[in-house]
Amino acid sequence: MIRSIRARLALWYLIVLGLCLGGLGWFVYTYVARETSTQIDASLRDVAGAFAQLWRSSAAGVRRDNPAEVLSTARADNFEFVVFDESQREIASNSRAARLRRSRHLEPVPDRAPDSLLRRPDLAPLFREAGAAGEAFTTLVGPLGRERAYAVAVSVPGRREIIAVIEGLEREERMLGALRRSLWWMVPLGLAAAAAGGMFLADRALRPVSQMATRAEQIEAHTLHDRLPVRNQHDELGNLATTFNRLLGRLETAFEKQRQFMAEASHELRTPIAVVRGEADLALGKGVRPESEYREALGVISDEGKRMTRIVDDLFLLARADAGQLSLSLTPCDLPEVVSSSIRAVHSVAQGRGVTITVEGKEGRVVQADEGLLRRLLVNLLDNAIKYGRNGGQVIVSIGGTAAEPSITVADDGPGIPEAIRPRIFDRFFRGPDARPLDQGGGTGGAGLGLAIARSIAELHRASLTLDRSGPEGTAFRLTFAARA
Repeated sequence: MIRSIRARLALWYLIVLGLCLGGLGWFVYTYVARETSTQIDASLRDVAGAFAQLWRSSAAGVRRDNPAEVLSTARADNFEFVVFDESQREIASNSRAARLRRSRHLEPVPDRAPDSLLRRPDLAPLFREAGAAGEAFTTLVGPLGRERAYAVAVSVPGRREIIAVIEGLEREERMLGALRRSLWWMVPLGLAAAAAGGMFLADRALRPVSQMATRAEQIEAHTLHDRLPVRNQHDELGNLATTFNRLLGRLETAFEKQRQFMAEASHELRTPIAVVRGEADLALGKGVRPESEYREALGVISDEGKRMTRIVDDLFLLARADAGQLSLSLTPCDLPEVVSSSIRAVHSVAQGRGVTITVEGKEGRVVQADEGLLRRLLVNLLDNAIKYGRNGGQVIVSIGGTAAEPSITVADDGPGIPEAIRPRIFDRFFRGPDARPLDQGGGTGGAGLGLAIARSIAELHRASLTLDRSGPEGTAFRLTFAARA
């Protein structure tokens, strides 16, 4: 089996060209042979017609006791003429002279008896067919090679005679033989040239692939900024290189996000770990301390532990979602019921800031969803709305849309999101400079993962989570479920 694409292309090119050259050679030879045969037959018919006119005129005005005089008058040295009567008895013939001229030697050709029916016995079938049909062609194989013969019946005063004209095919056979030899040489030489040209063209056409393979082999994780060479971006190989470069770009972006993700995660975890260690060292470094101080230190450690647990849980969920390992347990979920349970989960945070949560919408909105993940999505949206809204303000949860495509909107009455940072609000670990969460009433500082997790959960459910509006009147996020087939 040929493994090289270059060799397979050259072999395929060679096979196709060989078939084309073979077919062309067969067509040319067949056409030339047919046209040559047609011209010979036409020439024999014309010569026979001219001789028949001469023979009929001689029968009317010239003595028939000297037919050789008529044959010499025909002046057709390249043809043999034989004239027979109705009983197939030979009347006149120049066969001996014509065959001697064509034989290239002067060896005598034996004569038959004057009363012989045929000086050329091989002409008997031709004369019988011409006598029956009026004319006939045949090909003969004689001592001097192949011959083409034509016989035609003519009427002379008082009787019916048959005239035969015979022409040797030596010249035509030599010409066709030369043509065959030329074709036999042309096809192998053409295939050899095609093989060399095919290998050259295949090598030249596939050279960019080799260069791309060499460059791709050199690309490592720390050199993802390198790109494959693109000679012509409009051909197939250029399109391949361009597509691969786009893939490298996406990989570079993914690696960069992964590095940034690890750096941000390390940074977010460093702070609570430092706080935990600091409180523990402080509590253990002063000998015996009052119980209230131990309780205060343990309270701080507990809060930071909860914060770390939440960050780790969020990171773990995002990692599983990115790896495609976050499976959904889809069940029919009543949206008003899921919204109510989510509100209960953030009740203490809302109460600590004096925020009132109001639900508006339609009953009977049911979707196929993972109830636990859907509740986590809504809790993240509600937590953001409470933290970034006004103290003592209001959060409105609206259930709307259609039965096929229901939606949930969570709106607060805060100052809104600055327009400059809106494109990045769903990025991981992103927190705007003026969007610092307020740790009041038991709230915990966020790590900038809430909206990123919410969007990941929405995408797992084939839903969309978008910023519906943001301004001085507040900010609203809309979750819309797509219709299922």
